[in-house]
Amino acid sequence: MMTGVRLLSRGLRPVAALVLAVTILVPAASAQPQPADAKRPMTFLDVQKMRTAGSLAPSPDGKLLLYTISTPDWKEAKRQSDIHLVSLEKGVSSTRQMTFTKDKNESEPKWLKDGVSFIFASNREAPASAATQNQLYLMRIDGGEAKKITEAKEGVTTFALSKDGKWLVYRSGKAGEEQLYRLPTDTLDLAVPEALTKQAAGIGAWKWAPDGTRIYFTGPETADADEKARREKKFTVDIRNAETPLASLWAVDIEPRKVTRLTNDSTITVAAFKRRLIKRTSATSPDRWTRWRRWRLNSATTSTRRNKNQHTARTIKVTATRVQKFRVVRLRPKNEPP
Repeated sequence: MMTGVRLLSRGLRPVAALVLAVTILVPAASAQPQPADAKRPMTFLDVQKMRTAGSLAPSPDGKLLLYTISTPDWKEAKRQSDIHLVSLEKGVSSTRQMTFTKDKNESEPKWLKDGVSFIFASNREAPASAATQNQLYLMRIDGGEAKKITEAKEGVTTFALSKDGKWLVYRSGKAGEEQLYRLPTDTLDLAVPEALTKQAAGIGAWKWAPDGTRIYFTGPETADADEKARREKKFTVDIRNAETPLASLWAVDIEPRKVTRLTNDSTITVAAFKRRLIKRTSATSPDRWTRWRRWRLNSATTSTRRNKNQHTARTIKVTATRVQKFRVVRLRPKNEPP
């Protein structure tokens, strides 16, 4: 070994000699027996085998926490997750596993306003032809089996509760035709889902408004009939840079149900949006507020515009393409006079 190092130091630059010497020395060192509890550097495989926690959901009173534990199976190249509960006052010793499914997944627990029930998504009853298809389930933390509350034919892709906890809204449908549906949380086990939207081209990204009275979403006004027919006939050759219908920003009021198109410009397509609440002070009318909507080419950030009366401003940030200009549109709330 020393001879090898001498030869390296004679014929190569010091840096190269060091690299090759380490390469020669490491196998010899690794051949020596190591204690079972010896410290060693963490490897990529170690990380892949670690269980991970996610979907943290504090209870309404802040005393409990629902979360998921995802357990990897390196040989099968998959993960399995279950829901757990822990007291934020008592700590780890109070942890309880709430769901037990060996080959299925439970995810995204969300508390109901009563603080003892929660909703989660699971593929525990998914058909073999759609093994990852999720439905929504209702469960109590004080015991009992989970009860399925949706029977969506194509499964549930996303769901969220209104801020006041009165409504559960979820998205479901065929790809490119997904719609929003709602259920009242007071009668989840008996209620029949009601369609909130009937968009010809389906629903894209969607979010609850901060006050819980409406939902914002993106989507085209019309569907591409040729593309739809091509997919239905299973002609799955993807077209590069295919032209697609332009997407707009929409809003649907919860009560009464009403869909409104917020952007109507044939030169832009709305790719994403983000709500932000900026609090301001006003000596004359502190309860008034103004909503502003703005979009810009290839920009995910926009500065907050302050109205001249220093009222509270609500902003919706929209990422759009195909336009080289910046626009601001003022939206008055329903109860504000013109």
